[in-house]
Amino acid sequence: MIIRTATGDDAEIIARLGASIQRMHHEERPDWFKPADESTAVELYRELLRDPAVTIYLAEDEKTLGFVVVKVHQRPDSPLGFAQTILELDQIGVALEARRRGVGHELMNAIRERADEVAARRIILTTWEFNVDAHRFFAAEGLDVELRRMSMAWPSF
Repeated sequence: MIIRTATGDDAEIIARLGASIQRMHHEERPDWFKPADESTAVELYRELLRDPAVTIYLAEDEKTLGFVVVKVHQRPDSPLGFAQTILELDQIGVALEARRRGVGHELMNAIRERADEVAARRIILTTWEFNVDAHRFFAAEGLDVELRRMSMAWPSF
């Protein structure tokens, strides 16, 4: 397996892999996530690939096994918090047939290398409460729960 940086030519492959993740999120939270639509997601991934703050990695063997989208954020210094570079894991997906074969771990290693490259002080991500498998995976990769985000559906819309 190799891990490589995606290019604009990879947007369709990323959209295809992302669709299975999107379907799962839509099934669990249809109030938040739209149904998967690879054709419209392609342009989203093209835009992300053009963003200099974003890096997308692909895990490949004979075919593409998984992807990860990471974004560099520069948090400015303020009276309330320190300036720091943060690397956000925005999306990660591994093809169903490639799960539990180390693909996610290798993608996480690419994230760690990117964090070193940009001198990030933290790697962060957001994961939904329903995604218990993701929680276990990220905990095994060394991530800890750092904050809790809460919401309430508001009936006025």
